Amino acid sequence: MITMRMVYKGWTSFLLMGLMFLSPLAYAQLPEKAPVNPALLNWLGNKDGEPNYGYVPSSIDWSHLTVSPSKDVPPAQYDLRTTGGVTSVKNQGSCGSCWSHAACAALESWLRINTAEIFDLSENHMKNNHGFLLDHCYGGNNEMATAYLARWDGPLLESEDPYTPSSSVPLDPTPPPQKLLTAAPIFTYDGIDRTEVQNAIMTYGALSTMMYMNDIPPYYDSATHTYYSTMPQMNENHMVAVVGWDDSKVVPAAPGAGAWICKNSWDTSWGESGFFYISYYDTLAVHRCTAFIDLEEPDAYGNIYQYDPLGLTGTTGWDTLGYAANVFTATADESIIAVGTYATADNTAYEITVYNSGISGGNFYNPVTTISGTFENAGYYLVDLPSAMNVTSGQQFSVKVRFEIPVVDEVYSIPVEMPSLIAGPTASTGQSYVSQYGTNFMDITGQEANTNVCIKAIAAAPDKTVRVMGRHWVEEGDPATFTAMLPVLVGVPTFEWYKDEVLIVGAESDTYFIPAVTFADTGMYKIIVTDESKEIMESVPFEMLVLAEGSLPVSGIVAVGVIVLLLSVVGIRWMPGKKGLQVE
Repeated sequence: MITMRMVYKGWTSFLLMGLMFLSPLAYAQLPEKAPVNPALLNWLGNKDGEPNYGYVPSSIDWSHLTVSPSKDVPPAQYDLRTTGGVTSVKNQGSCGSCWSHAACAALESWLRINTAEIFDLSENHMKNNHGFLLDHCYGGNNEMATAYLARWDGPLLESEDPYTPSSSVPLDPTPPPQKLLTAAPIFTYDGIDRTEVQNAIMTYGALSTMMYMNDIPPYYDSATHTYYSTMPQMNENHMVAVVGWDDSKVVPAAPGAGAWICKNSWDTSWGESGFFYISYYDTLAVHRCTAFIDLEEPDAYGNIYQYDPLGLTGTTGWDTLGYAANVFTATADESIIAVGTYATADNTAYEITVYNSGISGGNFYNPVTTISGTFENAGYYLVDLPSAMNVTSGQQFSVKVRFEIPVVDEVYSIPVEMPSLIAGPTASTGQSYVSQYGTNFMDITGQEANTNVCIKAIAAAPDKTVRVMGRHWVEEGDPATFTAMLPVLVGVPTFEWYKDEVLIVGAESDTYFIPAVTFADTGMYKIIVTDESKEIMESVPFEMLVLAEGSLPVSGIVAVGVIVLLLSVVGIRWMPGKKGLQVE
């Protein structure tokens, strides 16, 4: 690969360096790519040795992730089993599908905690439709689960695709997904500071993680259902769901007390009705955990434009900063309202800009809307745009993202889908572009064949061109802001905000702000927008519930239980999902 560190000879070298001196943009260093995850190389070399129950290392090396400081001190004991925050234990049988069981356990837990809905999701569909260069029972990882969920192939219900270890044929036709994933953050435990993972469990529910498993002595104690291993790095072979912890739990042979409570996928006849305890001092367990969260209803969005069905399989770029863009062609007259992408490191700063045209001369023109922020944790995220961009069928449009990570260490800032030891994607020219400085973009396939940038564009559902953004749960006395996501409007629009179908006098902009909420502010909010074309656009009602001061963060299913109890006292019935609150 040609880099600026190469030594040039002769007059050609002299001229090139002169151009570089005159302008840093005149000669662009080609992007580097991160090395292959050494854990994946180790797995390939030893996959026929130690037992493997279904974990295959990711193409991405996440060893650079560290624990983020937390002000919240978790309790000494927390168990989602006691709060109804977990679903039933499954049995993977003689199939390396622990990864899909752990992912579905996390999905089901988030739904129980955050919507009070009880789902039994299909591990079978995930293991048979992951799309990677692995047999349906050969294993997987959290990045494979994220890719499947982020491209909205699933999840399906267990009743739609029942679990059969030997099955490998995808459903045809495939039912639509039950939910749409919009976030999959990664949380870290460094063997010392447990707070990041503990707070994530209390906030999001069960987390999907990996471990080294060998359920015989001296690792597993069947009398106490405890587990402890001192295996060296890169020996993980199994995935489970972490559902809690107990600081006082004694694990035989471990140097101290304390254990993670984990849900296995070996039926209820194993362990403590399918659960067991992994010592805090285990060298491999629970060090990297993924949550699958912020699930939307299937009709919340419309078309999804993407070139990365296999998701994040590599990274590329220059040092800590890089620019990337995808050019799409609209397949319908619709509004682009969100963008999906990956953070390759904790505290990734991003700036998303959407253009109503393609690329010209290596640059992008006609920006319509932009948004910036920081992803606190590595992982996948869908970002709602501050305003929508209308496109017509056949029109080219572009999404550009500026990525900046704190430090280059095993990864670069630009997330890509590229060929790896377990992934075989395809790509075409004219789809994905990268740039060191934000101008003079180069087609990424000119540097790496069959490679695309992990940037998705999301269209609005046909009947939802105006949406309200805000916080569903707010403590008494805290501020609340409602923001309308709008399509491109004709002329000067007018705005009307309503609470419980009653006009809010004086609320006449695309944002409605309450400086300090009271219990009387609980209700359903919506906005009606009229532009100079006289078209009237009405948002779907947005529900806000005001809780007593100090109630948040209320952890786990306890939050739902408290809310349901409060609502029952005042004569309001909780309706899960998007049905909202109904007064009886």
